[in-house]
Amino acid sequence: MNGMGKTIVTVDDQMENRMLIKGILENNGYVVFDGKHGPDCLGILNRVTPRLILLDIQMPEMDGFELCKRIRQNASFRHVPIAFLTACKTIEEVQKGKAVGGNDFLLKPVREEPLLDRVRYWTGRTIREEFANPAR
Repeated sequence: MNGMGKTIVTVDDQMENRMLIKGILENNGYVVFDGKHGPDCLGILNRVTPRLILLDIQMPEMDGFELCKRIRQNASFRHVPIAFLTACKTIEEVQKGKAVGGNDFLLKPVREEPLLDRVRYWTGRTIREEFANPAR
């Protein structure tokens, strides 16, 4: 897998979560760009095209659903899988997440093996339109 396949953007307003996720991923060979809120993420995406984006749902300024919607409005990121990080996964959250362009949900508190399983799944796939969710 080349460097492009190892680049991940993660966004969470809680520093402890960002540090935990970044540590797990970097210890497993991923390059991680992390932000604390939506505007941080949008700034990062002006510089890099990641292989995966991990978004907290509950954040100040812009929640993860709104951020996902904005990311999907940029054609350059329609192929990039987006996984939401959440403490509770309700049917309503899943429906809303899919409606705005999300591909997956990861449960908090973050645990190393489930996180790595999902990250490996998404970063190991061939980039193709059929599994991206452009929120049509």
